[in-house]
This record gives sequence, C-alpha cells and structure tokens, in this order.
Amino acid sequence: MRFRLRDEQRGGLNGWVEAGLFVIAISALTVIYAIAQQAGANLVVFILYAMGFAAAGMLAMTGLGERPVEIAFARQSLAFGASTVLLEAFYFQLLGVLPPAETSLALRLSVPVSLVVGWLYLARLMTLTLWLGSAVIVAAVVPVLWSVEPVDRTFVVMLAVICSLIVAVKTFASELHPANQAARTVGDKLRVTGLVVASTTLIGACVLMPLVALSAFGAIEATGLIPPVAAFCHPPTLVTAIALGAPIFVAMTYLTFSSVVKIGTESFLATSAFTPLSVLAIQAVATAFGQLHVTAFDTALLPYIAVGIFGVLIVVHARHRG
Repeated sequence: MRFRLRDEQRGGLNGWVEAGLFVIAISALTVIYAIAQQAGANLVVFILYAMGFAAAGMLAMTGLGERPVEIAFARQSLAFGASTVLLEAFYFQLLGVLPPAETSLALRLSVPVSLVVGWLYLARLMTLTLWLGSAVIVAAVVPVLWSVEPVDRTFVVMLAVICSLIVAVKTFASELHPANQAARTVGDKLRVTGLVVASTTLIGACVLMPLVALSAFGAIEATGLIPPVAAFCHPPTLVTAIALGAPIFVAMTYLTFSSVVKIGTESFLATSAFTPLSVLAIQAVATAFGQLHVTAFDTALLPYIAVGIFGVLIVVHARHRG
C-alpha cells in the first residue's frame, strides 16, 4: 500500500505520522515536567495551568463553533476528563515506588489492556498473533515489576494495571467521541480538542480546589497531590506552564484526537513503546543546554525496551495487515 503523508479522507497528516509526532510531544512534556520541577514548580498546579491555557489557546484560534456545551460535556468528553484526572493520581503513586524510566516501561501494558478492552466491549477482532504480541509486551514488563521489593510488588503491579486501564479508557474516549469522528479539517479537530481539554480542566479544578481548601483549613493532611495555596501564585510555575506546558499540551492532545480515529486506539498506544528512546534523546538535548540535571540512564532497561518494541510491532502488523 502506498504511503501518503496527508490523510485525504479525514484531513490532517497521516495517522501514523501524527502518532509519531505524539511520541515526540509526550516525550518533550516528560522532560518539561522535570525542568518545571527543578524550577520549583508544583507539578499538579503546572498540569492544571498548562491544560487551561492550552484549551484557551485552541479555542481562541478556532472559536467555540456550534454546540460547544454539548461537545464539551458529551459522555466521551467526561470520560476523557475523568480518566485524565484519575491517571495523574495513580501515575503519581506509581512514580513513588518506581523510577520514571521503569514507570514509562510499565505503562506499555496499556497496549495489551486496550486490545482486551476492545475485544470484550467493542467486539474487535483478537487473533492468535495479537495474543502473541500482547504476551511479548507483558514479558518485557514483568522483569521490571519483579525487580520491586516483594513487600511492594503486588501494589506496584496493581497500580501499573490500573494506570494502563485508565490510559486505554482515555484513548478510546477520544477515538469514539462523535464530534471528533465527524471532524474533517484541522480547525474542526482543534476546536473539538480545545472543548474537551476545557472540560477536562474544569473537572480537574472541581476535584482539586475543594481538597486544597480543606488542606488549607487543616481538615485534611496535605500530600503531593494536594498543593498548598501558595503554589498557585508561584511565578516559575505560571511561566513554565504558559511558555512550555501549554504549547506541548496543544500538540499532544490534538495529535491524540486526530490520530486515534485514523489508526485506532490499540495501534496509537503501541507507538508509545518508542517513548523511552524519544525521552532519552530530548533529555540529552536539554541536559546539553544546561536546562536539566538528571541521573544516568539505567542501560539495563534497554533489552526490555527492545522486547517491548518487538511486541508492539507484532501487534501493529497483525492489526493492520491486508
């Protein structure tokens, strides 16, 4: 089949190109998180501000258009928003027991999880080759999870599976969103994405702000997920969120919504197997320019990354052959 850079039917770039650009965008966001954190930013506040300014920027470019409230609060939008908030909470917990590189590798479980979800609930075909590819991906993740102290192992496995399930639900929500499926131009896709990110920001604020207030009054104990009031007025947080976070969130969410309707959730998530390598490359550039200070990468993870990539290639080939 001849490769085309643009998608003439659905508009924008080829879905695989967009998925590849998403890998670069989310890798850049991972590095930006580290830069923001080293600048003293609270990551929860950073994410909330970055999403809010990203939504405002997208809608400033496209306008609200027709039926904005219906699109913003469609059940798929609410599912996307709720899963985004839940993912941050559970991912934060996982990062508390696994280093970032190992955490990223553990989330490759989202590929087999999405295949099973699609098979069970969306009547998608599950072939022997897809089961094989899923088994290879799981085999790449198991040694990482097994390296955790036995006392924490069950907890870590549970968190990894929950995070992977949330990722699958979040991505299926964007693929199955009726307004996203109907969009045919870059402007339409950007408007839908902006409205969904706006509702996601609202959901996040509605969950977070009461907890911040309760913490400020001493009713509950502050945690890493509940920032102090002062964190919302921290200049480095605001600056990095607007200048770095928001543009990346625009690219990342647009590429997600545009790509998944073209290549499907399972294949879109499969491309994330290349994320650790992309993160390493961008991290090296940021370090070279003195913007980031990080510990050395554990090269022992490279074989597991390679096995994971091999597994997703099996999945992608089986899903799209013919």
